Amino acid sequence: MTSREGKTIMSVRKYFGLFGLACLILASAIVFPAVASDCLSSSFCNTVETGSTMILSVANLNTQMGGRITGNSGAGTGIYNNVVVSEYAPGMPSQGTVTAFIRGRTMQGGQVVEFNDFTSIFGKISTFSKSMSYGSYFS
Repeated sequence: MTSREGKTIMSVRKYFGLFGLACLILASAIVFPAVASDCLSSSFCNTVETGSTMILSVANLNTQMGGRITGNSGAGTGIYNNVVVSEYAPGMPSQGTVTAFIRGRTMQGGQVVEFNDFTSIFGKISTFSKSMSYGSYFS
């Protein structure tokens, strides 16, 4: 395989990866409003979604995700998602695509708050760090 053929194959892979990512984002955008609409009749209703996607050929990756849902209003509810990609080895960056997002619609005491945060990076990655969280003391 020549150098030019190798570059063409990598270019095609990148386009397929980006196409797949675009399909995922579009599907989430279509599904999310339907999920959020379930809360329209309640005065206290929170819908929060977070996630991440990685398509990496060489990588040093660390993810953490968790949440808390309790019946005790003093403890509240929460969700977090931490995504970190760093160099595979000193001087050798990770390679690929990383995305991370959080979005939500909260209704508390008659007030509606919507938020959406999406971050993406592709190519050679020396450092990518995204920490997302949501917390509420209302149950």
